[in-house]
Amino acid sequence: MARERFYPMMRMMDPESILDTFTRGFSDPFFTENFADFGAKTDLYRKDGKIYAEAELPGIDPSDVELHVYGDRLTLSAEKKSETKEGGDGKSYFRSERRYGKVERVISFPVEADPESAKASFKNGLLTVEVAEKSQDKAHKKVEITSD
Repeated sequence: MARERFYPMMRMMDPESILDTFTRGFSDPFFTENFADFGAKTDLYRKDGKIYAEAELPGIDPSDVELHVYGDRLTLSAEKKSETKEGGDGKSYFRSERRYGKVERVISFPVEADPESAKASFKNGLLTVEVAEKSQDKAHKKVEITSD
């Protein structure tokens, strides 16, 4: 029983297991994500009154990316198209780890954002989205409470 509970930690400390992991890929059930999986890894942060989202999209043409910004989230859809021709490419693969297909992400903002201010740039496979935080109306009115 105790062995199963500490299995992930034991696998990480075993030198043979580490070498095996890097030569065959992260195929152990302990790793929830395959090392070679295709996906949009993202960072979300706040700086100077703006929200920034950065998404890694290696090998994707910016024209194959669709981005929508709302007040509470952004949605990202991208497709990495296979370079293989329909009739086959005549290659005999020993290993194929490159992934193709569609990736979709919905990223929630921690504060309300102003969609009209959204800007996006794409450089070296990194999509950067900048959105201003929606200014909070600080005006208020003190309301007197009356009793009947």
